[in-house]
Amino acid sequence: MSKRVTIDHPMQIECYETLNDTQAAEWVKFLVSATHAHPRQNPRFAEVERALGRKVLFTIGRQGGNICAVGLWSLRQSRFLPHRFSEAMALSGPVCDDSTLLVAFLNSVSDCPEFKQVDALNITPYWVADDAQALSDTFSQTLLRLSDPEPFRHTGLIDLDRPESDIRASFSKSARRKIRLAENKPIEIRHVTSWLDAEVFFNRLNTLVLQRHSLTPVTEAEQRAQFQAVLSNPKIGALFCAYYEGIFLGGLLLYRSTYTAHARRYVADPDAAKKASNLRVAPLVWLHGMLWAKEQGSRWFDVEGFRLITDKSEPLFKVYEYKRELSPEPVLRVGEHTLPLHKGYDRINRLPAAARRKVKQAVHMLKRRAG
Repeated sequence: MSKRVTIDHPMQIECYETLNDTQAAEWVKFLVSATHAHPRQNPRFAEVERALGRKVLFTIGRQGGNICAVGLWSLRQSRFLPHRFSEAMALSGPVCDDSTLLVAFLNSVSDCPEFKQVDALNITPYWVADDAQALSDTFSQTLLRLSDPEPFRHTGLIDLDRPESDIRASFSKSARRKIRLAENKPIEIRHVTSWLDAEVFFNRLNTLVLQRHSLTPVTEAEQRAQFQAVLSNPKIGALFCAYYEGIFLGGLLLYRSTYTAHARRYVADPDAAKKASNLRVAPLVWLHGMLWAKEQGSRWFDVEGFRLITDKSEPLFKVYEYKRELSPEPVLRVGEHTLPLHKGYDRINRLPAAARRKVKQAVHMLKRRAG
């Protein structure tokens, strides 16, 4: 039966709209040592959410005065209910290394006065492989509701704890060939540190990737916030771009925590590639990102979404296909879960998403039937 988890030693919850320097340093120190940390739970990402016009809340769980859990929450305004928030979303979090404590933390947060106008807590903790299964089992015994279509998300990990030669050798024959061809051309791979170069990347991302797939473009305010708050700090972010005679060919945006680097966005400009003999620079750019992450101390590289599939009708087949050239190990990540705080309001808020999901499923089925 579903239930609220209780713990022997009470958890003290602190909730803030902003962190002072001491609190932020303590938060980051906890993230550095946490096995299940994700970079998007770094306090710097609050600036990105605020650039989107969202309210941000920081919650800290303590036992015996020591931090045992943290949650950076981005609050989404309700479309139907003024002065309410449809959900508080923990960006790839919250962070806690004990499944029982994590559930207790969520229950305690839900009782905080600051969340009185919030209808649901939405979470995506970064637990993978066997840990993902264990956390999913724990969640199934609580009031948390699975809000993803499947219990687990699919991604892929690349082992960085080996020499560069071994990393290269693990790539497919095709990827290694593309790297050799690119390295024999005057291709420059640049760790972007100027706003002008970053702006080119974001503009290409919007026009070549997001708009084509009906995804939400990255606003200029969000672009600048990411550059200033995240990409300016090599401990948590970096942007690598490829150029041929000064022409932008493609770029990879990365986030990283202590143990894992994450490929957040990749974009390539096919029109520009024609000027460089149609070179495919993706494997070389990704390799540079991996070597940077390895140099920073990361143990793993998460390609952020990967499945071994052969069905070309799958919407993300081409994305998975080029990632497969890098030979990631397929792993499962625990799916998105929701803790309803006000069930009636939460049901109303979920109506548009449910309708979109049914339409998407119907379109996908029609496409499959049409071959």
